[in-house]
Amino acid sequence: MSQITLRKGSIGESVQQLQKLLNAYNKNTALIVDGDFGVATLNAVKRFQQSKGLTPDGVVGPKTWQALSLGTPIIPAASTAPSPQGLLADIAAKYIGTKETGNNKAGDSKALQAIFKSDSLVVNGVTDGYPWCAAFVSFCVQKLLNYSPFFPTIIPPREASVSRFLNIWAKNNNCLIFPASSTIFTPQKGDIVVFTFSHIGIVEGVNGRMITTIEGNTNDAGSREGSVVARKIRISSIIKSYIRLPVSISVSTSRMEEISRLC
Repeated sequence: MSQITLRKGSIGESVQQLQKLLNAYNKNTALIVDGDFGVATLNAVKRFQQSKGLTPDGVVGPKTWQALSLGTPIIPAASTAPSPQGLLADIAAKYIGTKETGNNKAGDSKALQAIFKSDSLVVNGVTDGYPWCAAFVSFCVQKLLNYSPFFPTIIPPREASVSRFLNIWAKNNNCLIFPASSTIFTPQKGDIVVFTFSHIGIVEGVNGRMITTIEGNTNDAGSREGSVVARKIRISSIIKSYIRLPVSISVSTSRMEEISRLC
C-alpha cells in the first residue's frame, strides 16, 4: 500500500486500511470498513489526531499514518504482556519439530494429523498428502481464536492454499494486508507472512531486513516443500505481503497474561 494522503471524500482500499486501523486503535470506534471517507471516518481521524498531539484537521498525511502504524492500542506502553496477535507466534513455536513421514503424510503424528484436518481439503478421501504450510497457519490461527477474545469478528481460516489465505480469507475478514516494501507499516510478532514463492508462515521476530519466522512444511534449506515445522530466518526481499488480524476489543493485562499461558 502506498503512502497516500486521504481526506473527506477519498475512496478505495487505502481508506479501508485507514478504517481498520482506527477501529483497532480505539475500542469505542466502530467504523464500517467500506472504503468511503465520510463524516464518521473524518470524526474518528480527528479524535485520533487529537489524542496523539497532531493537528486535528482530519487529513491523513505522513504524520498521521506514522502515528497509526506505531500505535499500540490495547497493551499499555509500560506493559510487558504479549500483544494480542503476538500470541500467534507463541502458539506456532510449540509445534516446532512436528514432522511428517514424507510425501506430505501425517503418519502417526497427532499434531500433524490435527494440522491437516484444520483445513477443508480432502484428496482421494484422505486429509493429508499435499503441501501443508497454509494448513499449519490455519491451525495456529484457529487455536488463537479459540482462546483469545480479541478477534470476535474473525471467521477461522480453513485454507490449504496460500493464495486463498491471502486473497480470499484475509480480505474477507478485514485483515490489514501490507507489502514488505511498505513505508507505513512494519512487521510485528504474530503477523502472518506470505512469501514470493507460494509459501506462508508466522513472524516471530524482526531485526532490520531479517525476519525470524515459524513455518510448516519447510526444511533446513528453507524450502516450501519440506517435512517439518521449523524456525527460519528470512530476508525481507523474498516476502510478498504481511497479514495482521483486526483487533476488536480491549482486555486487561492480567487477562492477556492468562490467555498467553493457556495458549
